[in-house]
Amino acid sequence: MPKKPFGLKTAWLILGLLIPILCIQYGMTRSSVWLVPVYGIAFLSYLFIVFKVEFSIKQLMIVAVVIRLTLFFGSPSLSDDYFRFIWDGQIWSAGISPYQSTPEALIDGLPDQYQPLYESLNSQVYHSTYPPFSQYIFSIPSLFGVNDIFWSMTVMRVILLLFEMGAIYLLFHLTKRVARVLIYALNPLVMLELTANLHFEGVVIFFILLAWWFYQQKKWVGGSVALSFGVLTKLTPLMFLPILLKKLGWRKSLLSYFLIGFVLVIFFLPFLSLEIVAGLGSGLDLFFRKFEFNAGLFFLVREMGFWIKGYDVVQTAGPWLSVIALVLIVSYSVFIVNNKTEWAKAFSIVLFIQLLFATTVHPWYIIPLLAFSSITKFAFPLVWSGLIFLSYLGYSDQGYQHPLSWIALEYVVVIGLAAFELLKNKPLLENVE
Repeated sequence: MPKKPFGLKTAWLILGLLIPILCIQYGMTRSSVWLVPVYGIAFLSYLFIVFKVEFSIKQLMIVAVVIRLTLFFGSPSLSDDYFRFIWDGQIWSAGISPYQSTPEALIDGLPDQYQPLYESLNSQVYHSTYPPFSQYIFSIPSLFGVNDIFWSMTVMRVILLLFEMGAIYLLFHLTKRVARVLIYALNPLVMLELTANLHFEGVVIFFILLAWWFYQQKKWVGGSVALSFGVLTKLTPLMFLPILLKKLGWRKSLLSYFLIGFVLVIFFLPFLSLEIVAGLGSGLDLFFRKFEFNAGLFFLVREMGFWIKGYDVVQTAGPWLSVIALVLIVSYSVFIVNNKTEWAKAFSIVLFIQLLFATTVHPWYIIPLLAFSSITKFAFPLVWSGLIFLSYLGYSDQGYQHPLSWIALEYVVVIGLAAFELLKNKPLLENVE
């Protein structure tokens, strides 16, 4: 059935997407029993828009911006990570490195104005794990004299919105298909987790897409610098570096590694000391050894550990699963990727391997995979963006209990669909035009 151009019926579908998103942002917490059903309504409206409506790129950009602007006026409802972003930015603006000490170690020496922010942190005993470019963004509100939590969030949301619009613009230039861009631009997971809940995957996506654009133009220097900034925002793009070996060749890839390393050193220099390196390493070690959330293969290993060992094996299983993921990523990059492999497909497979073996897969972690699907035309990231909200079913007023049955359903569907598309090399979004 052909798509219909933007019109009155489309406006109703957009309202069907917008109203549930607004209900979640302004009327629900992550422990609400209505959260997943209301998200389901938003996601269903989104699917109708993707498969039934034709936009121009100008119309899509306007709708994407307007919906995101409506989310600016409330605090994040699904995550409290933003308190740590504001904390890091404020203490760095005060001349204290966010990597050097934990908030718990710092608070007694800080003025009373930091106490309310400190009490809201979910990571008082952890060192910061956010790389320097993220820290620069965190500090922008304080550098302009903005220390109020709401206005600090607003400044960061404006910055994130600019990067998101840049990512949408790059997706259009990479795909030349508005319908493909729509898969990312109006996805409710993207809008709720990035604009509403202030996660910085949108910045990472912009730099990765910019790197692809440079690489496709045979401009490996620009691509390497762009990829460097992705790493400087979140460390996860480091997993993509082995892909350069086959895509660029040994000589250019080694020069790219040198350039990426040089850019990373330049940005880390203002923070660098032995104590800071130890603190950053400690924070990352805790992430792999202690945190566990919505993890498919790890939960299977953990249940086997309870059965065999009688206790949670995250301390040992987490690092070992990371090692296995690393071996698979390097093996795929060296033995399967070649110069004809699409950048988007290679990045998608590497990220999918990492997510499958991770001990923590928050909903916003899969958003780069969804952006890549606009280019690869794989449907499994789109399906995952609908199912991953099932992980929120574990929240209640008493805390969090892993909803293992729902998580099992999520991973069985996603892995099954991914296996079909990848092994058959048959993207199911091929006909979305």
